[in-house]
Amino acid sequence: MKTLTEIRAALRRLTVDQRMTVELWLQELDGIPPPGSDASDAELACAAVDPSFMTLDEFLEFEKASPLRHEFINGAIFGMSSSSLNHQRIVLNFTLALHAHLKHGPCEVFSSGMPVVIKQDEHEILYYPDVMVDGRPDTRTTHYLREPKLIVEVLSRSTQQTDSRQKLLDYPLIDSLEEYVLVAQDKRHVIVYPRAEDWRPRVYSTLDAAVELRSIDLTVPMIELYEGVRAS
Repeated sequence: MKTLTEIRAALRRLTVDQRMTVELWLQELDGIPPPGSDASDAELACAAVDPSFMTLDEFLEFEKASPLRHEFINGAIFGMSSSSLNHQRIVLNFTLALHAHLKHGPCEVFSSGMPVVIKQDEHEILYYPDVMVDGRPDTRTTHYLREPKLIVEVLSRSTQQTDSRQKLLDYPLIDSLEEYVLVAQDKRHVIVYPRAEDWRPRVYSTLDAAVELRSIDLTVPMIELYEGVRAS
């Protein structure tokens, strides 16, 4: 019987078309409907429906040519679902607050379309955070960041488990990351996970509270972050 390492090595030798054939076969075994079936978009968004078991370099080339965005976790590819109006409002509010604070300093804020790449030991991961602050222009590439100091994710039904569980494990692999922030969109609720406090959460849940971001020496009123956000 082949080991997992041998199987992965064999998969890497396949062409993209061959990997797609294997992926569709595995999805059928798992009961995942093939593309074009009546399955809901939410179900398909969580499945690796595009060519899987790529290297990171292969995925970066694939992503450049794709009309849709995907995230990459150790060889598997996951389609991203669309966001709500409230999600976009919170991202904009956060981005504007960070930009106003950082515009005369060495750090820069990026939102939504800029991915971060995590490479540590056997891990090769690419995510699209909602908001990032990066203070290391020397480590950036044209298409992604590698050493942000602050990452913000706005929670939604389709991403909540990934953002609050999987990414809470993956983002601390970035040595430069000082804080990871989760923002609810269905209620006034912000959680800050600081590296300096061993990732123990600081929770802000009242409208008169102010979110403290020590990594960039900024305090943002909760009412400012949720400005324009309407009850769904």
